[in-house]
Amino acid sequence: IKGEILSKILLLQHNPMIRQQEEYLEGMSQQIRRIVYSNYKILYFVDVDDIVNTNIFDSRQDPEKMKG
Repeated sequence: IKGEILSKILLLQHNPMIRQQEEYLEGMSQQIRRIVYSNYKILYFVDVDDIVNTNIFDSRQDPEKMKG
């Protein structure tokens, strides 16, 4: 699982803005986007030329936990 998640993150290098915004985190200071792999959401934002991974969230949990 770890290798697959890492490969998804590496795909962001080519076009990080193509992924969807995370609707549970709208209204935050950064525009949080997500990649979905299996039961996991890889959450990140783009800061100038950097891609910042904020969390890898198991989506079988309560989505409110993403805000905490």
